[in-house]
Amino acid sequence: MKHITIATLACAAAITLAGCGHSHKAESTVKDFLEKNISTTEYTVAFTKTDSTRHVTDSAVIEMRKDAERNPIFKKGIAYDSATVMPKKYVYTKAEICVGGDTIAHTFYLNPEENRIVAFKRQNY
Repeated sequence: MKHITIATLACAAAITLAGCGHSHKAESTVKDFLEKNISTTEYTVAFTKTDSTRHVTDSAVIEMRKDAERNPIFKKGIAYDSATVMPKKYVYTKAEICVGGDTIAHTFYLNPEENRIVAFKRQNY
């Protein structure tokens, strides 16, 4: 019984650590993206969730990119992942960006390697 408990704890620790690396890389990529593309230097960002999804279509990516051009806290002409074939699965991370006293939630969609932003959207709560 003692060996089963130790094995269970070891597996739980491995899963937890793997999940932390997953979110850290995505968060780092988003932070780099924000540094290049947000229209102000006076902002803070806090991350709330990182996961993956297969429920994003090519047309949704196109629409998110169009909407981003109208998002007033971002610069115009954002350069995204230049892949010619969109991935079947995206990693996404939810972030709350605080600019000028306003906190605005966004979801950022990344390629599976988590090294490029494919699209993002502002959350409408």
